[in-house]
Amino acid sequence: MSHGWTYKKRHSICNFSEITLKGIVFLYSLNTSDISKIVDKVFKMLDDAIEFIGEENVVQVVTNNAINVKTVGELLMQKRELLYWNPCNVNCIDLILNILRSI
Repeated sequence: MSHGWTYKKRHSICNFSEITLKGIVFLYSLNTSDISKIVDKVFKMLDDAIEFIGEENVVQVVTNNAINVKTVGELLMQKRELLYWNPCNVNCIDLILNILRSI
């Protein structure tokens, strides 16, 4: 699992955790200020995380549904045939509600 956020100075951070039957384990954080929107860099970041965990231990990658991240998800599934990517449902619902609020 990865979760990204931006703090006061507009630096982006991505935290990586592993979710198992025994619980959630924090793995590491990464400064993503220079890679958060670039497809090939986001792909490398997530692919490196999969390598760190071990491809055989990763079943699913869940991300937001931004077009660049969707492309990364599709590239990951092409490279790693047993991996499944999908967008976060909560992120999708949040976007829908924001659109409805603006109408």
